[in-house]
Amino acid sequence: MMRNLPMITLMLSMAVGTSTNAQNCALNLHDGAKSTLSIRTFSTPMFVDPKFMKMNDDKKDEAVAAFNAGVAAGTVPAASASDMVFTLKKSVTDAGDEYAIGYNVAGVDYFSYVVCRNDTLFIARNRGVVLVGPPENPIGFTIQGVQRIPLHMKVGDVLPSYEDVSMLFPTKADVKLKKKVFSHMTTNTSHEFGWATDSQTGETGFGNYTRTTTKAVYDDIDVDARQTLQFSSHSLQGMNAVVTGEEDVTVDGKTYKAYIIESESWTKGEMKTTYESADAAVAKAADAAAAKLQEKGERKMVKRSLTNELGYVVMYSKMWFVPEMGGAVLTESYDPSGGITTLVRLVKFE
Repeated sequence: MMRNLPMITLMLSMAVGTSTNAQNCALNLHDGAKSTLSIRTFSTPMFVDPKFMKMNDDKKDEAVAAFNAGVAAGTVPAASASDMVFTLKKSVTDAGDEYAIGYNVAGVDYFSYVVCRNDTLFIARNRGVVLVGPPENPIGFTIQGVQRIPLHMKVGDVLPSYEDVSMLFPTKADVKLKKKVFSHMTTNTSHEFGWATDSQTGETGFGNYTRTTTKAVYDDIDVDARQTLQFSSHSLQGMNAVVTGEEDVTVDGKTYKAYIIESESWTKGEMKTTYESADAAVAKAADAAAAKLQEKGERKMVKRSLTNELGYVVMYSKMWFVPEMGGAVLTESYDPSGGITTLVRLVKFE
């Protein structure tokens, strides 16, 4: 049974080898080639320390720097640690040489795909529309963009971005909305002293007077309605991707020249809430209230610096890309505060 690889293969699918003959993008690989990746995740201060968001920027920077130093030194325990072995299958297509990179979980084969053409790697984490949830009863879908990375690059090169779109199928529920309806008028009388104008004669004077006020009283009643919820997200991957340096790296005792690529991932989610009712005015008011609540939440996220001014959560990554191997040998992922969340390292290639 075959399925597509999960989204994590954005990092994993690049662990493929190449020959040095990259001018015509000929990858010297055989069916059955294997790569082993070490994957470690970490719980950063931003997500586990309740005091973190109340710190000033300098204190946050100090906490993140200390945390990252602990990760580098091995003193911060990983939240999870695992090794994944990927097997490569090669085929020749009209688009170019294609490499399907597979990983088996509980008897199910997951695949991502790499096509090499004209000195460029085209990396597809999944092929086609990806269903969310169990195949027999999906709850939504994702369309993932294709990443492009040249095999020849230099420090300062800017790499193209790509995007993902996800959407959950609408869910509906019967709910009760509140509506105010007129009940009756009430009268209140009070005796006061001071300046006043007689409402009947229009005369103004100073002294004792009686104030009588009336107001309408409204009751709340239930109105039947149908609520529809739909979640969607938009991600911009590889934003501001640039080659920032070069470094020698070692895999299986062999040294390679790696190019350091730093980039950002922007993600924005939206929960759209709408209402249907026989009472159109009530449904319209409920729609407006839901939209106002969504906007208020987005403004709060921007104010607390959890998103940028466009409403996107910004995550960061840094990878060591080896043209000779056709992929990344190390990828570091960071949360919005700069804390290391994931380390993916190629530890074996055969």
